[in-house]
Amino acid sequence: MYLLEDDLQIRIRQISSEVNMRSNGLICLEETIAIPYYGQIILRFTLKTEEITFHDLDSYENMLYEIVGDEFLVDFMGSVYQRAGVGFLNLEKRLEKLAAELPDEIMDSSVHRVGLQKDAEYLLKMAGLETSKRVWEIQMSEDEWLLLIMGRQNRKIKTIGDAPILHVAEVPEKPCIGLMKAAFIAKNRKVSLARLLAEG
Repeated sequence: MYLLEDDLQIRIRQISSEVNMRSNGLICLEETIAIPYYGQIILRFTLKTEEITFHDLDSYENMLYEIVGDEFLVDFMGSVYQRAGVGFLNLEKRLEKLAAELPDEIMDSSVHRVGLQKDAEYLLKMAGLETSKRVWEIQMSEDEWLLLIMGRQNRKIKTIGDAPILHVAEVPEKPCIGLMKAAFIAKNRKVSLARLLAEG
């Protein structure tokens, strides 16, 4: 599995260490999420402060992109965005709106594209599914793997295996597209993803 390869994991640990040092321990890497369909890996961070503004998040996410460049996408955990004032009640509708309004050409793949596509095909085969399915997200822990496929609705498809257990589910396509477009626009405009989600 590409996501588990030593070189990639070492690189992510290096980034985590640099972020921790440059933020004086304020920003910590929380999780790594693969988005195979768009050839991207997202590094998601926590923020050790209760008081946070969109301006603060703009600065923090710009600092993160100074560190990762075009190799990864970055954002913060949803709880951080909530503390800044992002409401999640109608988020899916806002993301669908962003999917319709934002341009398609802003999205591109990273250096991880080929490896992530191979991981997606491997997990789809493991689940007994067609490898042509569009894999939105892969999350991996020691005991459990999560495979999310872009489709029409939120639904569980199957759970297979043991150690690790593979959970397969479907998620609606339009919010996924809207979130990716928003992530790229935020990066290009040098503002936080939270700001776009709040305005969407």
